[in-house]
Amino acid sequence: MGAVCSTEQGSCESQGGPCPTQGAGHAGEIHCPGCGQSPCASPYDCGMAMWAGSFFQAMKEVQVELLKPKIQKAWGPMMEKAANGILETMGACWQSIVTQAKAKEEFKDLLRNLWQGAQK
Repeated sequence: MGAVCSTEQGSCESQGGPCPTQGAGHAGEIHCPGCGQSPCASPYDCGMAMWAGSFFQAMKEVQVELLKPKIQKAWGPMMEKAANGILETMGACWQSIVTQAKAKEEFKDLLRNLWQGAQK
């Protein structure tokens, strides 16, 4: 229902599952994004399926938007502390990764200099 296919480029993007054009005879065939058939069995059925899919997608988006402020009100202070904690922890992990990468680069430079010096 959320599929967008490009038969010219042979690529598919899908938001709700596999691209309806995948499989045998993919290249050159145009499939209906509502039902996935080629040719479309019924444009009315496909239109209805696409509207239903859009309805449920919109319903979910509204639910998410309604829940966000309620979650913020109920657990906001605790989540702020958790966010601060993860930021501090991940910051320390990131610094460790940067330090390790720097040490590896310095070692590579040392080896490069040693080996280039030995070739002279």
